[in-house]
Amino acid sequence: MSGSIASYDQLVRQVEALKKENSHLRRELEDNSNHLSKLENETSDMKEVLKHLQGKLEQEARVMVSSGQTEVLDQLKALQMDISSLYNLKFAPEAPSSGRGPEESPAGPASHRDGPGELGRATFRMLEELDRER
Repeated sequence: MSGSIASYDQLVRQVEALKKENSHLRRELEDNSNHLSKLENETSDMKEVLKHLQGKLEQEARVMVSSGQTEVLDQLKALQMDISSLYNLKFAPEAPSSGRGPEESPAGPASHRDGPGELGRATFRMLEELDRER
């Protein structure tokens, strides 16, 4: 009889331990869900900022075209390509990664590495760093 009581007590302890683990896992799942929602909101906000920046770039390009500043317009086009590439790299979850870094991106000619392209790569590195901090 004492064997069955010990066995019963052992089962009760196991059930209690499983209940605690279950509670812990539920809390962790809820925390992860909240964190995911926060990240989705931040991503949405970042998309809006990128759209706004692209709109500003397009507006500035129109002003420059009308004033004949075509070399600056070429730099803006390169910057816009960098922003588009960055957007596609960071926010296209279903696009398979090609394994190329931003320096190998087919966004433009090699001459755009020193100028707006460098700004795009710096922005990309900063976003990667922020992503790692999260």
